[in-house]
Amino acid sequence: MSNSLLIMVSLAVASIGLITWQHSVRSDLIRARRRWLQASLLLAVGMLVEGYVEPGKGEMLRLALGSGMSNAGIALQLTIIARVTGLKPPNWLWLAVGLVSTLDKLLPYRPLMLVLESAEIPLLYLAAAWLYQRAERLVSRNRFSPTALLFLLGALLFVWRDASDFYLRLQTSAAPDSLDQLHQLALAFAAAAQVCGAVGFLNIVLQRQHNRLEDAANFDPLTGAGNRRALQYWLRTLEASVERVCVVMLDIDHFKSVNDRYGHQAGDAVLQVLAAVLRGGIRDNDMLIRYGGEEFCLLMPDADIEDGMLATERLLQAFRQLAPLPKQPELRCAFSAGVHEWHCRQQDFADAQQKADQALYLAKQSGRDQVRRL
Repeated sequence: MSNSLLIMVSLAVASIGLITWQHSVRSDLIRARRRWLQASLLLAVGMLVEGYVEPGKGEMLRLALGSGMSNAGIALQLTIIARVTGLKPPNWLWLAVGLVSTLDKLLPYRPLMLVLESAEIPLLYLAAAWLYQRAERLVSRNRFSPTALLFLLGALLFVWRDASDFYLRLQTSAAPDSLDQLHQLALAFAAAAQVCGAVGFLNIVLQRQHNRLEDAANFDPLTGAGNRRALQYWLRTLEASVERVCVVMLDIDHFKSVNDRYGHQAGDAVLQVLAAVLRGGIRDNDMLIRYGGEEFCLLMPDADIEDGMLATERLLQAFRQLAPLPKQPELRCAFSAGVHEWHCRQQDFADAQQKADQALYLAKQSGRDQVRRL
């Protein structure tokens, strides 16, 4: 394999690492950015060590050291991706990969050495494909990751290269010249994988930052329910096929007295308990909005008013039975609710919400702790 090509690729890898570190500066993942730069430099140095190896004394030791550093760098990059997506691989895993990759080059039993050496890159690339696909699905909310596909194809290419290499090396002690083009193709593919991997990492950290900012803008930090901005977005993106939505406006009864008697922290705890009850009792495609203070709004697509009444009665019953303040087990809370069926193609949402508000007012006027419809 051409040493000059390996050296050029190593310099490109180092440059990609620096560029990735620089362009992810707006991300809050400071440790991940720093570790990615370290991993890229480790990979580049390992490739440089391999590229400068000359035949003679110590050749195998330098090859083993360079290969170990390169694979440790790749493993460290994968560890970073895993942690960003919520997995918790051990901190020493990348060191273990580098150590195994170094030692297997020094094994005295040649067939075993070749098998282990041939399996390293394909296994790392398969792990990369899985992790990037997971990251694309969890962080970017996409079903398909081009980066994952590239790493999968890279794993297959390295299997082909190493299988041919393994067979021919069993026949001779040196790598045949006929494999040089295949090695160069694999190396070029590895460089392309590094570019896509770096772009994938940038996309992950910036998308994660974007998701956090979007959540902060769209969700109430106390209850986790959506806010009015989230409601407007939900209405804009409501599917055209939805013809009716059950709108429920509900309000905690005597909430001011809870704040006055037990304090505002107790009032916050009651709001959190109610939000948890509501989230746990609605469907995945329903929307929960904290409309203001102790008032919430439930939106139930493709549900008629009877469905909405039954669901709201069930939620009221569940909330009644809870003691929202563990230190005051005698306290029980309830809510009043108004339900209206919104016909999306015949009525504006503002009119439907006003009808649900009027039904809520009727529930309050009728003694609270009940659900009314309009």
